[in-house]
Amino acid sequence: MPTSPVESKFAALIQTIAPRSKLLRTWPLQGGMSAAMTALEFERPDGQISKMIVRQPGEGTLQRNPQAAANEFKLLQIMHALGLATPAPYYLDQAGQIFGAPALAIEYIEGKPEFALAHIADFTQQMATQLAKLHRVDRAKLDLAF
Repeated sequence: MPTSPVESKFAALIQTIAPRSKLLRTWPLQGGMSAAMTALEFERPDGQISKMIVRQPGEGTLQRNPQAAANEFKLLQIMHALGLATPAPYYLDQAGQIFGAPALAIEYIEGKPEFALAHIADFTQQMATQLAKLHRVDRAKLDLAF
């Protein structure tokens, strides 16, 4: 059960995306320069535990581009549909109905920064594979007008 007005907003978002689910916890994610990021963990009605990230563009970002959240959401939709290694986009609140400003919810992907890679060859191969996929995309067939 939410314990603060902010948690109540995250709980409302969960109800919008996955009705009858229960917010278990939230925690801030560090490192976002253009957006505040919050991770959510919630329990679905079937008992499955899920996680997602809520990205809320900062004021400066929205002043430069009021459509920043919508653009990011659309780009993630395109990239995910192409099979690129990107988080799945789940929900866009461009009007700011839940948080009072635009926000988007995306897939949470487990991981951590690795600065001393034990398997640099594997890492390099994975990165090269993703870059090759990206460079094979025929941009002319995509709606990137945004």
